[in-house]
Amino acid sequence: MESARQIFTRLKCLLLAQVLFLAGCFVPIKYDASVPLEIPSGFEGKISEQTISLDLPELILSAQIQAYDWDGQYLRRPLGVWIELNPKNGWVKFDPQYVTLKTDEEDELSSVSFLGPSNSWHSPRALAAGCGPRRFHSGIAITNIGVSQEWVVQANNEVGIYRPTVGPVFSEGKKCFMFWFDTDPMPVHTFVLSVGGITVDENKVPVPKILFQNGSLTTFRGIP
Repeated sequence: MESARQIFTRLKCLLLAQVLFLAGCFVPIKYDASVPLEIPSGFEGKISEQTISLDLPELILSAQIQAYDWDGQYLRRPLGVWIELNPKNGWVKFDPQYVTLKTDEEDELSSVSFLGPSNSWHSPRALAAGCGPRRFHSGIAITNIGVSQEWVVQANNEVGIYRPTVGPVFSEGKKCFMFWFDTDPMPVHTFVLSVGGITVDENKVPVPKILFQNGSLTTFRGIP
C-alpha cells in the first residue's frame, strides 16, 4: 500500500499538472493520422484513437499504423505498423511473412522488415504505441523508436530487425511487433492490413482484414 507521504506526493504532482495545464503550458495540437474505420463485421473489439483491438477466441490482437520523422525528414518511407498479440492461453507461433498491407495506390505489399517479439510501451502524449527499444527526439513523428531508417531498410539483425522470410517466431504472454512497409506514409491514403500466420496451441487464428483511413486527432504538447 502507498504511504501517506507517497499519496501526498502523487496528489501534489497531479495538482501541479492541472495548474500548468490551466496556465497555458500545454497547447492542443491537431494532426491527421491513419485511424481504424470500424470493427470488422462479425467480430468484437474496440477502437481507441489510432488503435484497434480485436477480441478473438484465442487472443486479443491490437494494431496501429504509424508514420515517422526519420532523422528530421518528415513522413518518409517506410510506413510502420505496430501489432500486439495477447494470447488468452498458451504459446503463440507467428509467421511474419503473412502480414501484408494494401493501399489505395498499390497492390498488396509484404513488409520490408520487422522487429519482435518484444515488450510494448505507450506514449500517452503522442497517442501512440511502440515496441522494443525507444528514444526521444523532436519532430512530427507520432512514435519515437530506438531504431534508424537505415537499420529498418537493411533489416539489421544485430539490433533485432529481420526480413519477414526469416521463418516463424514463438512468444508467450503479451508481446508486440513492428512491421515496416515501403509505401507512402501520408494518412490521406486508405490502408488494409492483413494479419495471417498466427497459431495458438496448434490452432490457427483467423484475423479479419482491418481498414484504416484518414482521421483527425488532438494531442497536447508542452511549451516552455
